[in-house]
Amino acid sequence: MQSRKWLKKAIFVAGAMMLSSSALAQNFPSRPIDLSVWAAAGGGTDTTNRYLAQAMEKHLGGKINVSNRTGGGGGVAMNHVWSQPHDGYTWLGASEAQQIVKAMEFHSTGTKDWRWYIVAGAPGVISVRADSPYKNLDDLIEASRKNPKGVKVAHCPIGCVWHMKALALGQAAGVELNYIPYDGSGPAHMAGLTGEADAVVTGIAEQTEFIRAGKLRPLAMIEMKPFEFPKIGMIPAAGAKYPDIQKIPARQWLGMAIPKDTPPEIVAKIDAAFVKAMDDPKVQSLKSERMFELYGEYGDAAEKSLQKMEDAMSWKLYELGVAKKSPDTFGIAKP
Repeated sequence: MQSRKWLKKAIFVAGAMMLSSSALAQNFPSRPIDLSVWAAAGGGTDTTNRYLAQAMEKHLGGKINVSNRTGGGGGVAMNHVWSQPHDGYTWLGASEAQQIVKAMEFHSTGTKDWRWYIVAGAPGVISVRADSPYKNLDDLIEASRKNPKGVKVAHCPIGCVWHMKALALGQAAGVELNYIPYDGSGPAHMAGLTGEADAVVTGIAEQTEFIRAGKLRPLAMIEMKPFEFPKIGMIPAAGAKYPDIQKIPARQWLGMAIPKDTPPEIVAKIDAAFVKAMDDPKVQSLKSERMFELYGEYGDAAEKSLQKMEDAMSWKLYELGVAKKSPDTFGIAKP
């Protein structure tokens, strides 16, 4: 008799919880959503998330407040979001920087712990100043063969996506480039413009004003596909000759994430709003305003792609001595 009462009570509680979860999902969002961007205001990650928030508000029917929580290599924003209830009301404004936080010990979570929404990103490009003797990528690679580490390539800090792109190019071409890290893409550009470095690797979006002004001359996209630059012409793809650049599958991506254990009914609503937001004029304007490629990836497909990035970048950072612990310590598989 006692066991029957217990069973009835358990069934009642489970049913009440299901009803409660269903009711919460049905009313979602019943209050403003907090979107915490890990990067500073004004940059690509921030702009992308603000445009996305405006677009998703229309389809979710609720307010999305965007704030910037910088610091800790992304760990501050991640910790804030992760420490809140996983109920769909706290989102992370994210980028490819999140794929190295676990290996760098900025946060205890990694790619597999989050549900990712990839909006856009800029392909990587290697450029030289206008008067550079390197007229094309072959010239630069040949100079590197004749003089190992003689060609200085500027990029953002060690471990960033453009550093990884530069490494991928040198590795695929079988040459020793002299990789010179700077505090960000801005200082890296200046190094290329002043001749402090022979070339610079950043995103096409970041180089746009210099290319249009004729101050930087693009040699190649460090991608598998060429890029049609308006009024400049087609920039060839390094991957056409050096397909092994794919062995370091690093790419810039900008978007958001939510904890993976968010209730599925709420996830379904967020997914649907994200899909519709990708067609919104505000989000679409990122193509012309920022020279971004739009992706619209989310869920399992996004996680699969980003897990490859996390694996490759984490082990490369360990190989370079930047990450202090072997990635397998954190359950990160070796590619």
